[in-house]
Amino acid sequence: MPRIATVFLATGLQGSSVIRALLKDGTFTPRAVTRDAKSDAAQALLKQGCEVVEVQLDNKESVKKAVTGAEVVALITLPKFGPVGVPEVTQGTNIIDACKETGVKFVSFSTLPSLSKMSNGKFTQAHHFDNKQVIQEYLEKSGLSYACIGPGSFMENILQGRRGADFAKTETGYLMKTFEHPGTKVIQTWIGHDMGPAVTALFKNYTTRLAEIEKQTFVLGSGRVTAEEMAVELAKGLGKPVEVEHLDKSGMPPIDDMFACMAEHQWYPDVEIPDKRLESLGVKVATIAEFGATALKEQLEKA
Repeated sequence: MPRIATVFLATGLQGSSVIRALLKDGTFTPRAVTRDAKSDAAQALLKQGCEVVEVQLDNKESVKKAVTGAEVVALITLPKFGPVGVPEVTQGTNIIDACKETGVKFVSFSTLPSLSKMSNGKFTQAHHFDNKQVIQEYLEKSGLSYACIGPGSFMENILQGRRGADFAKTETGYLMKTFEHPGTKVIQTWIGHDMGPAVTALFKNYTTRLAEIEKQTFVLGSGRVTAEEMAVELAKGLGKPVEVEHLDKSGMPPIDDMFACMAEHQWYPDVEIPDKRLESLGVKVATIAEFGATALKEQLEKA
């Protein structure tokens, strides 16, 4: 009998990383959960050998079908920033309830710290952080065996150029614009490269090393660096200097609160980055320079 791993948001950045790692490893058979099984991304997963399941996350019976027969589940939830979509806490609690009802053995949850709690109520607009903690607390009370992975700032965001925070060529090299406050140490994570191997390591080891894994939050990151320190590492990969320009506010309160809180409070301050606990499970994260030399360089060459 195949060991099934259900992966939620399988066509997204995190989920697709998990799918790739599971397929490469071969221990588990991935079941990819998507909102649209007819999408090009979902069809591509089908061709790679995944089972693809279309699920409405606000429909408990639909969610239950997605996890029935699965041994392990990669729980990834999508923040809701506007009127469209399923509330993130609803996504998480419905999936957790379904896992419990169907006998799932282990859950990996992609989490974030609560910024409102971290700041004692000063920063309350970053609901996508607080919602993750609500889900994590619900998971803890569920009685399911689980572990969490806490990523930092997604390096892939550099490629998006959202709200003017772009990465552009200059006459001498590159200019990286960022909403990070000067001097802020931020955990940087190459999600597409490292999330999948981290989740796969938890799935492969939960039966034999549960005491080390259960209820832990493993921090996924290549380093804890300032924007200027990151620019130095990216320059190593790109082979050209990278300058930094700090922007003011993005105009989105959840995002602005996130950066303001980062400037005053470190995420997971007691954890060395890269996380030695993940290394002990065989996870070797990429460096920032490696991201610069590959994913970033390839994107810049296409522009």
